[in-house]
Amino acid sequence: MLIIPAIDLIGGKCVRLLKGDYSTTTTYQQTPVEQALRFQSARFSRLHVVDLEGAKDGLGRNREAIREIVQAVRIPVQVGGGIRTDEDVDSLLSWGVKFLILGTVALKQPESVSRWVKRWGGDPFIVSLDLRKQRLQTEGWREESQVSVEEMIRRISDWGVTQVISTDIEKDGTLSHPNYATYTQLRGLLGPEVRLIAAGGVSSREHIGRLKEIGVGGAIVGKAIYENRISLEELSSAG
Repeated sequence: MLIIPAIDLIGGKCVRLLKGDYSTTTTYQQTPVEQALRFQSARFSRLHVVDLEGAKDGLGRNREAIREIVQAVRIPVQVGGGIRTDEDVDSLLSWGVKFLILGTVALKQPESVSRWVKRWGGDPFIVSLDLRKQRLQTEGWREESQVSVEEMIRRISDWGVTQVISTDIEKDGTLSHPNYATYTQLRGLLGPEVRLIAAGGVSSREHIGRLKEIGVGGAIVGKAIYENRISLEELSSAG
């Protein structure tokens, strides 16, 4: 199972939110590059980096911080937040970003995603299913989409994307536990060729073990690391 530590960015700094609420921002002292190198030293095999401001307004305000992270580490980096245009995709991939996480654009501009997978193939892309009370959310989790989960899964299949991140927003940043029912349902809806990556509330080895039993192929961990609820050594060996 793939364990992926998270770096969330606002103003070029490492932050965490509670349930996606931008008014609950906690800022941490480590620079993004320092944090990325720390994760690499702990032998994680992938990093999760999100431009929270980009997710909200699509302007890519933290791109320079993202580029510095990618240049500093040797392990693959997956990036989300504010990927809306052909130029966004082209520039991020040219910097060496391994995977691009598509949330709002997958819901609102599916024709763009179809064009991208035709040009670059499905492998560089991860679709993000961000759920609040089983409803998909867009624009940095501030708007509810009218697109159903079932419709999104059909699109994912058509695009040939083989990785999906699902965040239960009500659990994100709470340090409680993942929403196992959500991931059980999604695991049943997604084909066996799709890796499901869980996010939100993952904060212990027990949580990771339970997700693995469900058939989840990866877990993103953020606040539990920054609040020292679990050591990097314990976490990196939990998969």
